Amino acid sequence: MGQAPAPPSEAVALLTGHTGGTTAIQLLSDRRGSRAWKIQGPKGTDALKANNPDGDDARGKAAEMAQEDDHLLRLTAAGALSPDYRVSPGSWEGGRWLAVNWVDGAPLWRALALARGPEGDRAAVRPWLTGIARTWTEHLARLHAVGWAHADV
Repeated sequence: MGQAPAPPSEAVALLTGHTGGTTAIQLLSDRRGSRAWKIQGPKGTDALKANNPDGDDARGKAAEMAQEDDHLLRLTAAGALSPDYRVSPGSWEGGRWLAVNWVDGAPLWRALALARGPEGDRAAVRPWLTGIARTWTEHLARLHAVGWAHADV
């Protein structure tokens, strides 16, 4: 097996100042033309996303990164996101990157895995699933309140 792709050095240098140094870098995803890493330091953790420069659609993914950054700026201006969420965007030799503050949690698909299994429809599980759904919809409602809809939902 080969070595995991490294994040853009320009982004890591900037995030080192934000996180107080880099203590760990973990590749989270490498699919559909983009890569994501978790960057940890003593003062905090960030998520970093960059287009894959070796992908067939590298230029298109770099444009998507710029669009995603624009959306974050507009959502922040509308009050749907905290101004502290977006850390920084940037360019690198392979295209574009975008860094945001890390938010602990599980992807919704993974959080609801129990509900898809044979044990998911038990009285003891229902309050837990309801709590996940409530939290998720409360956050989604903030986006909807300012006129946004998430394409994956």
